Amino acid sequence: MKNHHLRYLIFIWLMLTLGACVSVKIPSGTGTPAKDLKYADPAAPFKEIKVTSGDKAWLSGKTGNTISFLSDCNGNADPSLQQIEGDSLVVLDKLKVLSTQNFEFNGRDALRTEAQGEVDGVPVKTLLVVFKKNGCNFTLSYGGVAKSFESEKNYFEKFLESFKAP
Repeated sequence: MKNHHLRYLIFIWLMLTLGACVSVKIPSGTGTPAKDLKYADPAAPFKEIKVTSGDKAWLSGKTGNTISFLSDCNGNADPSLQQIEGDSLVVLDKLKVLSTQNFEFNGRDALRTEAQGEVDGVPVKTLLVVFKKNGCNFTLSYGGVAKSFESEKNYFEKFLESFKAP
């Protein structure tokens, strides 16, 4: 079980790190996190974990699934929603996009994408919501080992309902 959690933590770290590094796409300087966000922390079994390459992340002590978000408010970059989505999914081997849906989120156009793939040979799934608002790019994500993915998806849905960007 520890090995399972370690692999998943590596997946989340890669997702946050590579997503942050690639989606920023700024020739000099770094992106600035969004301010004045409103959201409710996911309920137990999720607990906040410290991340250096994302805004916030929570890890389920039950399954190892993770909920996180990343914001980039440096006005020099203006990637499309598809680019932001692709930057987050690049960490998955054997990537298969299961669904992509355009919808309105926080009063803006957004993409909701569910995908599966592998990290270190372990089957994983992820659900992303990406949108842009007031000069900021946002990636909200839920991910986990494929076999436990559905069991805590409702926590992410509640997190999405609570998430408000200014």
